[in-house]
Amino acid sequence: MSKPHPTQTGLSRRTALAGVLALAGSATPALAAYATPDDAELLRVVQAGLEADTAFCQLSEAWSHTVDIPPHVEAQELALADALSDKWDEAGSLQAHTLAGLQAKARLALTAMPLNRNGTVSPGAPEYLAWSLCRDLLGVVENSNTSKHQQF
Repeated sequence: MSKPHPTQTGLSRRTALAGVLALAGSATPALAAYATPDDAELLRVVQAGLEADTAFCQLSEAWSHTVDIPPHVEAQELALADALSDKWDEAGSLQAHTLAGLQAKARLALTAMPLNRNGTVSPGAPEYLAWSLCRDLLGVVENSNTSKHQQF
């Protein structure tokens, strides 16, 4: 009795390769949808916040020895504080996708923290862990004379 020739039920290498290539080609648009966007908007928001913080600090320092600060200066300080607060909220609602975005967000977060005169947050304070994380992201190694308004 002769054996019947087996029929080919598996895939040939050529068919398998063609299928893989077809799948890879069709997956490219789907993968493109998951591409990491840049942080341009976040960086813009952070820059505006840092500028408001710098202007507020300069204005406060310029008038720090004056008892009766003119109403227009107080109004400027209030407007700058409001602008900074708005940028904290805006930046907080944007997700960072790059190391630069994370670092920018960390710089802005430091402006929101109550720092000691030496630019630190005391251990035990609620902000201590967030302050430490910001410094880690910014690559700050030493605690020597950092100030609240120093750009890292």
